[in-house]
Amino acid sequence: MKVSLENRIMSFDLRSLGLFRIALGVALIYNLIFYRFPAVGVYYNNNEWLPEASSSDYYGESFPLFNWSDSNLWYYFLLSLMLLLSLLFVIGYKTKWITPVLFITFASLITTNPYISHGVEHLEETALFWAMFLPLNRRFQFFQNQKATFFNFGKLAQLGFQFQLFLIYFSSWIFKNGELWQSGRLLEVVSKDLIHARPLLQQLGMYPELAQTFTYAGFYLEVLVSILLLLSFFFQRARLWSAISIVLLHGIMAVFLHVGTFFLIGLAFGLLLLPQSFWSWKIFPDRWRYQNSIGLEVLSHRWKNVKRVFILATMLFILHGNFYHWSKNSYLSPFLSSLPLYKYTIGKQLADPGIFTGFWHQSWKFFPNNIYDDLGDFLFIGYDENDIPYELRTSEKLQITSTNGSYKIEPLPTASYFGAEFTFGVYYKFYQDRFPVSTQKGWLELQLNTYKQKQPKKIITKAELWKLQRFHTYEGGVLVLKDTLFRLVRINNP
Repeated sequence: MKVSLENRIMSFDLRSLGLFRIALGVALIYNLIFYRFPAVGVYYNNNEWLPEASSSDYYGESFPLFNWSDSNLWYYFLLSLMLLLSLLFVIGYKTKWITPVLFITFASLITTNPYISHGVEHLEETALFWAMFLPLNRRFQFFQNQKATFFNFGKLAQLGFQFQLFLIYFSSWIFKNGELWQSGRLLEVVSKDLIHARPLLQQLGMYPELAQTFTYAGFYLEVLVSILLLLSFFFQRARLWSAISIVLLHGIMAVFLHVGTFFLIGLAFGLLLLPQSFWSWKIFPDRWRYQNSIGLEVLSHRWKNVKRVFILATMLFILHGNFYHWSKNSYLSPFLSSLPLYKYTIGKQLADPGIFTGFWHQSWKFFPNNIYDDLGDFLFIGYDENDIPYELRTSEKLQITSTNGSYKIEPLPTASYFGAEFTFGVYYKFYQDRFPVSTQKGWLELQLNTYKQKQPKKIITKAELWKLQRFHTYEGGVLVLKDTLFRLVRINNP
C-alpha cells in the first residue's frame, strides 16, 4: 500500500502548538507596546520629516489600512485593537478568526513604514500566516476547544510551515560566503559596530582568536539547524535537537547583539518543534503527559484537493523567492545562475503583493557576505550654557577635539537605540539620500525633546546631529578602524 508524504510526516504535538501560540502572542504584544505605540506621530503618520515618497518610491504603495488616516487617534485605535487581539490570541480565544485579522493588520503595519520593520517583523508575519491553518487552541487555552473547520489544513499546513522554517535557517548561512566569514573575522569586526554590538561582544572583540572561534561556531550552528529541520520531518530526536538549537542560536545572538526581538520569535519556533517524546518527561504534570495530543490529521476528502493546491502553490512561490535570492551572491549562486532558462525562471523576480512583503521574497540574511562597510552611527549632541557638549541619548558628557579639520568625539555611544528608533537608525544610516533634510532636523528635535523631559533643569543652548562613518581594514593581520565625523544639522536656541 502506497503511503503519501503527508502520512509519513510526524505531526506537531498539540501541546507544542499551544506553547507556540502563547510565545508568538507574547512576541506580538512586546512588539506593539515597545516598538509600535511609541512610534505613532513620530515614525508613523509624520509626513513632515518622513514623507510617504521616501517609502513608496522604493518599496511601492503600502497595504491600505493604517494609511487611511494620518490621525494619531486612528493609529492608536488600530494598535489598541491589535493589542487586544494579541491578548485573546495568547489565551486561545476564537483563534480561527483572530489570527487572520492579526495577519492583515500586522501586514499593513509593516508596509506603512518599511524603515522601522526589522527582519523579525517579517518572521512574525510569516508565523501568523501559517498559524491561520493550524489548530493552535487545542491545548493551554482558557476557553472551550473549537472543532476543526475549513481553516484547519492539518498536516498540509505543518508541511508548509516546517518547509519555510528550513528555508529561513538555510538562507541564514548560505549567504555568509565573504572573506570575513571564511577567515573567521566577522565577529571581531562586528564588535566595533556602534549600533549592534553589545558590551559582551565588544569585550570578545578584544580577543581575536576567541572571536574567530565564536564566528565559526555560530556559522556551523546555523548549518546544523537547517540540517536538523530537514530531519525533523520524520525523526522525533532530530525535532527536539532542532528546537534546542534554534533557541540556543537566538539566545547567543541576543547576548552578543542588539537585534530587537529576534529571541522571542526564535523561542516561539523552538517551542513549536518540541516533539511528543519531550512531553513524556516526568517533570511535567500527569494531565500534560497523558493527553492525546497528536491532532494534526491528514485532510478529509472535503476541500482536500483545494487545500493541497493552495499550500503547494504557496510553497512554490516561497521556494522561487528563495531561489531568486540564492542566485545573488551566495554559495549556490554559480550553480543557480548557470541553469538553463535562468533569466526566465528563478532569475526573474515575481510581483510581490504588499501584504506579503518579506514573505514571497524572503531573503533571511543576517550579516551576509562580509558585512556592510559602515560600522558607524549618529550622534545627537546638545551644548549647555557653558558650551559643554552632552550626548542627548545617553546624557554622557562628551569631549570634542579638532585636528586639521578632522573631529574626534569621546566617548562614543554604543547600542543606545531602543524600539522603533533602533530599526530606523539602521536603515537611515544606509538610505539617508532617500530622505529630505527636514528628516535630520526632525530626528534631532525628537532627541532634544526627550532629553529635556529627562533633564528638565538642564539648559541647552544649541543642538547638533553628527554622522560618524566607521570603515575597517586589516593591516598586517590587525583590525584598523577609520572614523570620519560630519556635522549634518544644527539648531540654535532650541
